[in-house]
Formats: sequence, C-alpha cells, structure tokens
Amino acid sequence: MGCPSISQQVNFRSGSMHPLFSEVLTHKDLSKAGELFTIEDKDIQHELSEVVDRIYEIADQKGYEESDNDQSVVEICITRVTTAIRETSSIEEHARALVKLLEMCHRHKLTTTIRDEDPPHAKIASDIMSCLFMHYNKKPVMKLAIPAVVHYLDCDNKELGRNVSSYLSLAAIDNAELLAKHMPILVMSVLKGNYLLSNVLPQIFTQNPDPVIRHIDCLVSTLDKCEMAEHVSLIQLFSLVAKQQSQVLEKHYIKLCEYLTSNMTASMVISIFVDMAKKNPASFTDRLDDLKQILVNHPPLTYFVIQIIGFVGTLNEAEADRALKYFNSMLKTSEDSALPMILQEMRAIGLTHPELLSPYMEEVNKLSTNVSSAVRIHVQSMKEDQQKYLTEKEMISVSSQTEGTVTVITVGNPPNALHPSGTVSIKPTTVLSQNTADSDLSLPKSILTSDSRLASERTGSPTSTLVSEHLSINSNLTSQYNSQNEPVHDGVLHFCEKHFTTIQNYVEKIGARLPLPAKCSVVNGKHRRYVKLHFQCASPNEHCLYGKSHFILDTYQPRIWLHLMFLSIQAQSSSALSQRDLNVSNLKVCWDALKGERSGGTFLTLITSAFPSMKDQEMLQQELHEARYFDIFEFNALNKQWCCFMCNHPEKVTGLLQDGLPLIAGQLKEKKGKWKFLKRWKTRYFTLSGGQFTYSKSDLRKETLSVSKIQSVKAVRKGIRDIPRAFEIFTDDQTYVFKAKGHQNVEQWVQCLHIAVAHSQNTQNSDVLTSNHQENTVTEQLKPVITDTKL
Repeated sequence: MGCPSISQQVNFRSGSMHPLFSEVLTHKDLSKAGELFTIEDKDIQHELSEVVDRIYEIADQKGYEESDNDQSVVEICITRVTTAIRETSSIEEHARALVKLLEMCHRHKLTTTIRDEDPPHAKIASDIMSCLFMHYNKKPVMKLAIPAVVHYLDCDNKELGRNVSSYLSLAAIDNAELLAKHMPILVMSVLKGNYLLSNVLPQIFTQNPDPVIRHIDCLVSTLDKCEMAEHVSLIQLFSLVAKQQSQVLEKHYIKLCEYLTSNMTASMVISIFVDMAKKNPASFTDRLDDLKQILVNHPPLTYFVIQIIGFVGTLNEAEADRALKYFNSMLKTSEDSALPMILQEMRAIGLTHPELLSPYMEEVNKLSTNVSSAVRIHVQSMKEDQQKYLTEKEMISVSSQTEGTVTVITVGNPPNALHPSGTVSIKPTTVLSQNTADSDLSLPKSILTSDSRLASERTGSPTSTLVSEHLSINSNLTSQYNSQNEPVHDGVLHFCEKHFTTIQNYVEKIGARLPLPAKCSVVNGKHRRYVKLHFQCASPNEHCLYGKSHFILDTYQPRIWLHLMFLSIQAQSSSALSQRDLNVSNLKVCWDALKGERSGGTFLTLITSAFPSMKDQEMLQQELHEARYFDIFEFNALNKQWCCFMCNHPEKVTGLLQDGLPLIAGQLKEKKGKWKFLKRWKTRYFTLSGGQFTYSKSDLRKETLSVSKIQSVKAVRKGIRDIPRAFEIFTDDQTYVFKAKGHQNVEQWVQCLHIAVAHSQNTQNSDVLTSNHQENTVTEQLKPVITDTKL
C-alpha cells in the first residue's frame, strides 16, 4: 500500500485538521502517533469527525488487514478521538461519523483467527461501540447507533456478539421503543444461541410483542440450553406474554413447572399460571391436585395457588362446590396469615353461587373472634352477603317485576349534579342480576380498597385488585397480606410529594388544550363496561347550555382520561394526596371496575406512569371533536376555563332570544334527494321559534321538526378550528344538511339550535326527575340500600 498522491496530500492538508493529526494520518507515521496525546482536547474538539472520516478511508483500503503499521496508527488515533469526545462531551457532534465507520467495519471480516485473535475491523468496531454506548441516555445518539449495532448480531465473532448484547441491554433502559423496532432480529439472535440477549427482550416486549409470540414455542425450548440468569429473563418474558396471550403458553405447562423448584423463578412461574387460569380456568381443572401439592411443598406460593383454584371455581356449580370444600378444609388447618386469602376467594365464589356457600358459613362464623382484624372483616362481609341473599329470596316476587339496572360508579360531584353525594346512580337500561348489581356496592370502603378480586372478574362488580405478582417469594405470608391492607408505604403520597410542582405545571399547561370532566361513570353495558365522561360549563349564567345538565361522552380512552382526572385533582389540592384521600379511592374504584375491559396494571401503576403525551392529548382532542364538543364549548383564555359559547359570549344572547327561547329565521339551502350521489341543494325559508323548526314549501304548506327529536347539531368543518360553511341536524333516524350564506350566519343557526335543544333536554330532565321522585316515594321501602361510591 503506497502513500497518497500529492494532490490527495494537498487537499487533505488544506482542511481544518490539526497539523499533527494530518501528518500522522497522511503518512501513517507511527513514530509521531504518540504525540497526539499532547494536544489539548479543546483544540481538536470540532475536527474529530474529519479525523474519523480519514480513519474510515485508511481502514477501508485493500491491504489494511495485512498492514500492522496502518492498524497501529488507526488504533492510536481512535483511542485519541474517543478520549477527546469523552472529555469534551461532544458525542452528539461526532456520532454520525462514528456510526458511518462502524457500518463500514461490518462489511469486512469479523471472524476470529485460528489463534483466537480479533481481526482489525472487529477491534475498531468494539472501540466505537464502547464510545457510543457510553452515552446510552442520549436519544439522538442511540437513534443513529442502535440500527448499526443490531446488524452485528449476525456476525460469527462470539466475543463481539456478547459485547453487542451487553450494549443493547444498556440501551434498552432509556430507548426501549428504538430497540423494539428490531425485535425480530433480537429474537432470532437468541434462538441462534445468543442467550445473553434474552435480558433485553422483557424490557422491550410491550412495544412490539408479536415477534416474541410468534416464536414462543422455540423460546420456551431454549430454557434447556441457557444458564440460570437467562432462565430468569426468559421466564420474566413469558410472564409478560401471559398477560397478553396466555393461551400460547398452555401447552408448555409441564415445562414451566420444572422451574417452580427454584426460588429465583418460582414466583414468576406461578404468576404465569394465575394469568392462564384467569383467561381459561378450564385448562386447570385436571391440574388442581398438582397445584395443591405445590402448595404443600412451597408454602410461600399459597396465595397464588388459592387464586388459581378460585378461578377454576367460577366455571360452574360443580367446580364452585369443589373449590369451596377445599377452602373450607383449609380454614381448619391453615395459619392465620393465610385465612384472609382463603376467605376472600370463598366470598368471591359466594357472590356468584350464594346457595353453595351457605353450608360452610358455620365454619366461617367460628372465625368471628379471630385475632386478625382482616379475618374478622372478611367474615362480617360474608355474613352480610348471605343476609342479602336470604332477604332477596324473600323479595323475589317483588324484584322479578322491577326493571333491570346498570350500575354507575361516579367520580366527581359538580354543583349542579343530578345525583347528590351519598348516592349511586342506578339507571334502567339492561337486565342484570339483582344480586350482581347490589352485592359489591355494599362493601365497606376498607374492603373496597384491599380485597384482591372478590367478584370483580366474576360478577362484573367494581372492586380493587391486589398486585400479587409483586409479592416476594421469601416474604412471610402475614407481611404479604398486611402490606396490602395496612400499607406502611403510601405509593400515592410518595409520588405526589415528589412530583407536586411538576403535576401542577403540567395540568396548567394542558388546560387550554383539553377540558377535564366534572365527573365520570363506569357503566355496566350490555356487552362490556365502559366509561361515560360528564362535562359542564365552568362558569354558567342564566342562559348556559349546560348549567343544569352535562355534555356526555362515551370514551374509548378511559386510561388517559382517568389519569388526567387524578392529575387534575392533585393540581387543585394544596397538599400531596394519599391513597386514603376520598377522591383518590373513588378514582381507584372506577379503574378497578374496568378490570377485564382494559389492561394496564394497577391503579398505582396508572397514576405513576408518564404523564399523557402530546399524542395522547391529540387522541382525546379527536374524541371530543368527533363528539362535537368543540361546536359548543371553547376555552376562555381570560378566566382559563372551558365554557359554552353562550357563557363566553353573553353579548350575543340578546339578539338570539325572545322570552328566554331562541328565535331566528332566514333562507337556508337544504340538501335533498333520494340517492346520496344525486342530492341537490334546495333553498327554503326556515324558522326556529320555541320548540319548533319549520320551513315553508312552495305550495305554502309548512313542514315541522320538533326540537325534542333533535339529538345533536354539528357545524361542518374540516378541522377543529376551521370556519364552518354548513351544519347538520341529527335525529334518531335521519340527518339533515343545511348551508347558509356565510359562516357568521351558520354559527348563529348552530348556536340557536343548541340553545333550543339544551332547553328541551333540561325540560325533559326536570320532568323525569319529578316523575322519579314521585315514584320513589312509593317504592322507596322496597329498594335495597346502596353504599356510597361517589365523591
């Protein structure tokens, strides 16, 4: 390999590179390479990318692998470059040049020699990776580095492969979403024998689960080939899989059982079985004897095994009776620390099959004097459940004639709420079991915030969830239970104290982007539970559109809304909230009531997660837009409140109202025609007066649409803030489209129609409340008592 040509030397020397670097790299002068470390870092800080580019040219030339001199020069220069980058904290400035050099090395030979020595390009790659991943917390650097480094997973150099695995494990701490894009390559690398990389998979699984689930059978088979540290990582990965698609692990039950004997993996394996039983209890009907033996051999797993048996008990009456018999036998032999767990599972089955629990109540009653307050609370609750069951049997002739119910758990109590604090809204909609609808709502608050499941997954009633997967395998059972019922460490309080100011600033910042609900309701729908959000005008006046009612939205984003409601409650509080705060506990009830309809962990996990991002906020804005919220409300920048347009613009009221009702008339173009693609605009004269919307036909006859039949009115616009050119009226069975001469006229029509519809709905609500009050005076003594679950 000869020296560069004269022209090359001239061009190179004419750059901004330090003269000593220029001389060493141009002439490959090893004798002066050591002098590079006499240069001040700050003197070469901004020319390091140029140096790296020159190293690239040398290392990419033919013959480099045989030239010891060139290799030594490059090695010294790379060391000097990486040292300067570290000392000057200039990695972001030079990351692109380093990654380019790394990509070039991947094209050359990387396999170790016969003497087990790394080839020169493998050495360069190792040094560059070390420099890049020293800054794993800098996302711009990782965006460039991770794609280049991932390709090294397919090289034949085992040592380099192990280094790559270690670097990616480090990068996963702050860059899970970047690594998740390469999940297929990572999974295949593990299957090829790079078991160290299994440490990365659990950290990025939730961002891209499909490649793992597709290869789950092969991943389970690798358990026999790797070491204990990799066993832990893989089983941790399987725990995450179980929470999403537990059925893919059912065939591997026997293999997973092998890891119940290790203290490091036992709790994770049994948690996998809990998730499998939760999704498909029938898969454990023939395995209960094995599970009971596990309980005998491994007492710390008692809680998990009891859970699984409880799930199986929900299948049918036969399994319920089988589970109750077993639990009853455990009451006589178990330690006091295990009794609360057993009782809560018995109670959960009893809420579904109260007649099956009755024979065992004598044994349960013997525990009424137990020294544990938790045991006494459970016993008392079971007695109350049984008493309700017996009372309802006596009232069956009455309850069989009553209308079905939907249970509504409400958070928030605005000044004009239709249901005052101390009640639970019961709306006649779908038919539910009276036992199901009422039993859980009568739970004492101490039970609502401590019981693990009770009937939340079995009867659809709102109860909290105990986070069993975080119990330590070596913990005493007493401390396990007491840590849930009598928490020493208040996670909510700790989080709020730590982020008190940050939460206030965040809520203030998003206030102009998003309105926050006055309250929310978790409703047992016909097919699933869902959340209703109730919005009000923040500063109602006498003409307010929603002064006596709510703008209601059925949301598809309950997690984000509930998270924002918690943050809002904290922002309005003068001190840090705790889990004992009434507002917090009621929000927790709402979150737990959605169990089975969403995933996302415990209530504590929800509120301590990252604040809703800009993308999350845009999703909520779009939801409000589709529900036509922004046609009615706008943000009042002066008062920093969301108000209806009537309260924001009271000056417009005078010209729109007559005797308190809207009055407007004029020409509108209506889209008419039998077929959608043949519809044409027809101009007619329309009048909105009182509760009637009428127009005159050519033969002087009038057509009338009652305002009471209008469900909603929408201004037609492309974007949320665009000027509307038309508007739509929606009824039960038809949509009307109208166009006015200008946007100002459209807004006047929309405003008047909104006022008329709101007035009509308020009148109907008043009539319903009056009717309900009269009806309640007659039937009040026949209704069961409902415990308060509202703020």
